[in-house]
Amino acid sequence: MLRVEDIPSTFIDKLPEDIAVHALLAAYLTHGEQDELSEYELWRKSWPSRKDFEDSMPILWPTALGGPQLPSSREDALTDSEQPSLLPASISGHWNSLQPGPKTRKYSSDYQNILSQQAQRIRKAWTDVISAFPDTNWEKFSYYWLIVNTRSFYWLGEGQETPEDPNDAMGLVPFADYFNHADVARDVKFDANTYEFRATKDYEEGDEVFMNYGSHPNDTLLAEYGFFLDVNESDSIYLDDIIFRDIHSAGQQEELWLNQYYGNYQVTPHGPCYRTEVAACLSYMKEEDWRNHVLEGQSQGLDESRSEATIKRWILTYAAEADATVTVLQKAMELDATVKAHRPKAEMLLRRWRQIKDLCDRAAKTVSI
Repeated sequence: MLRVEDIPSTFIDKLPEDIAVHALLAAYLTHGEQDELSEYELWRKSWPSRKDFEDSMPILWPTALGGPQLPSSREDALTDSEQPSLLPASISGHWNSLQPGPKTRKYSSDYQNILSQQAQRIRKAWTDVISAFPDTNWEKFSYYWLIVNTRSFYWLGEGQETPEDPNDAMGLVPFADYFNHADVARDVKFDANTYEFRATKDYEEGDEVFMNYGSHPNDTLLAEYGFFLDVNESDSIYLDDIIFRDIHSAGQQEELWLNQYYGNYQVTPHGPCYRTEVAACLSYMKEEDWRNHVLEGQSQGLDESRSEATIKRWILTYAAEADATVTVLQKAMELDATVKAHRPKAEMLLRRWRQIKDLCDRAAKTVSI
């Protein structure tokens, strides 16, 4: 394995104390002594090229397709592009057909605004690394940052406590990246020095052995790994920006926050989550009635048909976003020179948006009225 513990302290001491583990591993792959890195040479030969990442990872896509502006070896970080995003909202944080509702609280959303979080991490990593190695080449460093991003595994050493940021609990496991992702049972163990992967079904000779990367929506798989599945039981969308257009008063949002129902309103093809149902009730109930309903199960003021109609309207609003973006994307594929030059990426996005539309349509049918 390649972990922080395997990096010489003389190298670590050159970098800022608060550098992220992700950035530190990428810096070591970029600037570590070649004799120290030679034991990973066979593994490194199996890695994708930077071109592979440019083709598949939205963080390296042109702004015309919704990619962020990033620093280069010759310039500082730039502000995000103001161009409309053709990426799904969970990745980009932007919408084409609606204005998001206001949020009065900050909250953790692992599966939303993924691209801006990625861009923030890589910009911080770049700043930290060039402070110690000012001649760092951006193309080379960002390549290794993406290698770590797509090939690291959750790992904690013996006696280590779980860090506040899970991105700081990672190590690289040579050749484990040969496993492709599928919706199979997970049987992965690790200790201070080793990782063990165990196949949990019968395979015949010549069959590909898969591993489950986790229960991730397709938007997360696309943003973090550069692919998504045609069939994904964990696929979902998030209605936060849509719901907060209806539940926008400070008092209502305070109720959601105090009762731990603020944000992360998930919808799968099988229907909305309970958090979404709770939010729908608040959109029309008196706050006291809603509080009694949530805390004590009382039904005063509850109108199930109204809740169902509200949820269905929210889901269909997302479906309308999918339709609108498909139209914009198809037009861009005909008229925008940059998009036309990156047609495979645009076709990938078109396929994903059609998936999202289908997900919305299926989820809406589960909501009885």
